[in-house]
Amino acid sequence: MAVASILMSLLITVKAQPAPIQSVRVSTGVLSYYESLPSTAPGIVIRVYLINGSTIKPANAFVSIYANLPNGIIPMIHAYGSVVTLPFSDNAWSFVINKWLGTGMPVGSYNTSLLVFTTYVSGNKSWIVPMLIPYNVGWVLTSRGVGITTVGSATPRFVVAAIYINVTGIKPFSVVRVSAVGKQDPQILGTYDGYVLYNCSVSGPQPEIHVSSPYEFIPESTCLGINGSLPLVWVTWSNGVIHRDSNLEFFLDVGYIGVMPWEAVATEYGEVGQSYSANETWALAFPIFMSSVRGPGSFYWAYNGTWAIVNYSVWYVDPMTGVTEYLGSVTVSEVLYVPSQEPVEDGIDYGNGPISVLYYGATTIFNKLIGYSVLNTSSVIYYINFIPNPLTGVEELYECNGPVSIAYMVGSKTGALYSIILGGAESAVNTAQFGTGLMAYVVSPPYNAIANIIYGAIANEITDIILTELEIAGIILPPSNTTFIQTFLETTGISNGTRLYISVVMTSKPFGIPTYGFILNTTNYYGNPQEYTCSYGKVMVIG
Repeated sequence: MAVASILMSLLITVKAQPAPIQSVRVSTGVLSYYESLPSTAPGIVIRVYLINGSTIKPANAFVSIYANLPNGIIPMIHAYGSVVTLPFSDNAWSFVINKWLGTGMPVGSYNTSLLVFTTYVSGNKSWIVPMLIPYNVGWVLTSRGVGITTVGSATPRFVVAAIYINVTGIKPFSVVRVSAVGKQDPQILGTYDGYVLYNCSVSGPQPEIHVSSPYEFIPESTCLGINGSLPLVWVTWSNGVIHRDSNLEFFLDVGYIGVMPWEAVATEYGEVGQSYSANETWALAFPIFMSSVRGPGSFYWAYNGTWAIVNYSVWYVDPMTGVTEYLGSVTVSEVLYVPSQEPVEDGIDYGNGPISVLYYGATTIFNKLIGYSVLNTSSVIYYINFIPNPLTGVEELYECNGPVSIAYMVGSKTGALYSIILGGAESAVNTAQFGTGLMAYVVSPPYNAIANIIYGAIANEITDIILTELEIAGIILPPSNTTFIQTFLETTGISNGTRLYISVVMTSKPFGIPTYGFILNTTNYYGNPQEYTCSYGKVMVIG
């Protein structure tokens, strides 16, 4: 009844308007894209709603809109009200559009976004809600009379963002009186193992800070930019794996073909919208032989791009008395820019590469900004293990939290090929925690054409494995579309006496970059858990 009441109230609140071309729901609201909208200039329309139990109504709030750029962020408007508009004709767009056109990429090959923070105050409580609004540069140019062809049969000219301030479902900040506005010093950390960490608050035209009599809102933002290799997927092995199971061989295969989406994440909110998307073709495979590596390390696939960690804070000042109150802050992690058709690089990291930065450098940064470790037990899936039965000594495969595909290779000296098949990072995050397996969430036939790119001579066999696994899982394949997203970790060399634990580490949600890794150990899963739950829970004798 509460949900129905909210929906009815929303329908009454919002006047009848044309049906949107597309609507997208995120954790903090709904985005609707229109080709036409009566009595509205083409551009961005933000509507703020207050949800309190079963009621919903428009609410006045302080709204800050930042534009994401290839190298950082810049504020476009600060305003107060229940409806805030940013027409495509506004002068603030000129600087933003020129920055994107300067990349040289066709505007139809990528989408960027606006980063919006909405602050609502009630008494001594405040709420700061973030949202990303994806858009295409071509829409702005078209609205300005520039002849640009964008992807799709209809070009959106109006983007309506309904932002929900759920005062009963979101933990508020306690308003604190302070002596002065706390200016945030940008964290410029220099260069670390090939990464450039810099202040990504871009200099350029600045909007006026809105004064809402008798108080003044003062926003402050810090943008920490990270330029370098962004890991797509990796596999890490311990010293024990090398010494105990040197006959093991692993293959890390990637098939990302089509539109690659990057979802931004925020503290307390999770995914808050797509920060960037681009057309990419990543179809790669590489073997890793434990007999050839020189020590514990990681093999990875990575691409170059720009990643940002944005911290937004806001103060409330009485200009007559000087009384200053701190309303709170929120941190957003987002990918700003990856060139379309960016090549993927591979490498082995023995302690000074992108995976080490992800484990140690980035974790340190996040611990400081959001106050907890991002590589903790909640981000780890205890996937499978190979271990001798303690009573019979026969080798067994224990599928703890997900299925494994097995291919018996005729004439092979290394035994069967065991494959963990993961879909895109978002699919993995959404399904693996429930133990239902990890599958491609957008698949584009013909499958064997894609497998041919990756596997060559054994493409048909691998294709059969993929389709069989999908069929077993009961997944209905969607109609042919533009995107294929799938990753394999394949293992061979398993024999009687092998001890191998494979964990999947999900770093997409805390970091805001679609990435995850496989961690191989011989004594226990990653983090050495003393107790864990196996939702899939199947045992297979393989010895």
